[in-house]
Amino acid sequence: MKKLPKISIVIPSFNKARFIGETLSSIFSQDYPNLEVIIQDGGSSDGTVETIKRYAKKYPEIISWESKKDKGQADAINKGLSKATGDIVTFINADDVYKKAVLLEVGRYFAKHPKTLWVAGKGEIIDLKGKVISSFVTNYKNFLLFQNKYELLLMVNYLMQPSVFLSIKAYQKFGPFTGIKKGVMEYDLWLKLGKKQMPKVIDKTLSNFRIYKGSISTKEFKNVLLADE
Repeated sequence: MKKLPKISIVIPSFNKARFIGETLSSIFSQDYPNLEVIIQDGGSSDGTVETIKRYAKKYPEIISWESKKDKGQADAINKGLSKATGDIVTFINADDVYKKAVLLEVGRYFAKHPKTLWVAGKGEIIDLKGKVISSFVTNYKNFLLFQNKYELLLMVNYLMQPSVFLSIKAYQKFGPFTGIKKGVMEYDLWLKLGKKQMPKVIDKTLSNFRIYKGSISTKEFKNVLLADE
């Protein structure tokens, strides 16, 4: 097998001091050997930056970051991805987390299948305290993932965003994120990519998507089933 590709992970954040340490811990506990983490903070004032600094000091060769006002989540992600030097790119919100050994699974898949534009895996929903929430929507989305047809994707955004990884070439060709699909920022890009090639499916739960009052994920979650209406 070829050398594992470099994975660049962008973390958009704004006042997520309560959770960003958990997000970063879920990344660095993976022990993936070829990693880049780009934190694009929107000018937090709640202690988020202090947590970022602590991790950046511990992983200076991996983490780059800045904290200044942006135009919102899509702007922060696109700014972060413009700096990415990896072969594979993704973003994860500063309150979501990866499951164990996810990056190795993704890296090995891309190494074995270099023509792949993007991959997607299953996801779970967690609450404020990190407890998995059994949800009809989660089960429905994970079921549709294995049907994996463009006609279905046109009707329903069934992809769990933190469980999606793109080749940098795919992002450069079909990006950036625009956020024009009714509050589901990534859906427009998924449709562009899916028209060219549907995501290759990894049959594992790759991430936990946190839902709680006031989170960006919650606002998007309300639109995931009917995002194209």
